Amino acid sequence: MRLTLQIAITLLVLSACSDKPSDNQQDIVAKVGEKVLTESEIIRQYHKTEMSMDSASFVKDYKAEWIREQVLLEKAHNMLTEQERDKSELVSQYYNDLLIYELEKKFLEQELDTAVSEEALRAYYDNNLKNFELKENIVRLRFFSLPADLPNQKKLWNKFKTGEKKYLETLERLCDLSETNYFYNDSLWLSFNDLLKEVPITTYNQESYLNNHRFIRLEEKDYSYFVEILDFRIRNSTSPYEFEKPRIKNILLHKRKVELLQQIEDEIVEEAYRDLKVKTY
Repeated sequence: MRLTLQIAITLLVLSACSDKPSDNQQDIVAKVGEKVLTESEIIRQYHKTEMSMDSASFVKDYKAEWIREQVLLEKAHNMLTEQERDKSELVSQYYNDLLIYELEKKFLEQELDTAVSEEALRAYYDNNLKNFELKENIVRLRFFSLPADLPNQKKLWNKFKTGEKKYLETLERLCDLSETNYFYNDSLWLSFNDLLKEVPITTYNQESYLNNHRFIRLEEKDYSYFVEILDFRIRNSTSPYEFEKPRIKNILLHKRKVELLQQIEDEIVEEAYRDLKVKTY
């Protein structure tokens, strides 16, 4: 790959430049003012990238972007005042922030406990019910999409309505064989809008539809759809605990992370005072 890239660079240089570089400048690919782009730099950047890009395209694009950046920087140096060009304080602060971020990340990887007990999750939910108002309708359901030409559809529909595990597993296998979608995790809540992306239900009033439908059988084009609404919650009502568990865990972990970092930072500063590394005047 390296050889291919070098050939691409050489061909690009020869095709773009009538003035061939002198022998001591063979590595130079482009120049803007006193700034130069070298073949070795392009090769280094190419091997750093994770993009699946052919070498010729990479050379062309990288060279064009490098020239553009250097031209704009040269213009900035010429037009801006010394005060406007001085970004040393910002660069220094950014560098310091990056170092502290890397330090904190290292401590979190070593010391953050990511396990959250069921009791803690439930307690947070119970104590903050007012924060869990639904913004959309959600459902617990089972659904299977099957090829419309599958035989014994009426028999399959009747078995589906029994809710028996053995029949649901049969439908699952049929969906797998047909490479169609299905879902029957009874404990998981989903957005009703997500169901509408999978099943061609037409409704202008979701709340009314949910209140008046439990079993839904539809056919559209090449597919039949079996749906059972096990339970639902209407927007603006209290969101169920199971639906909010992932979000609650993230909230508690974030709080734990903030508290841990504060504790670690305090201990580091206190240690510096004890070791007389800090002097105040």
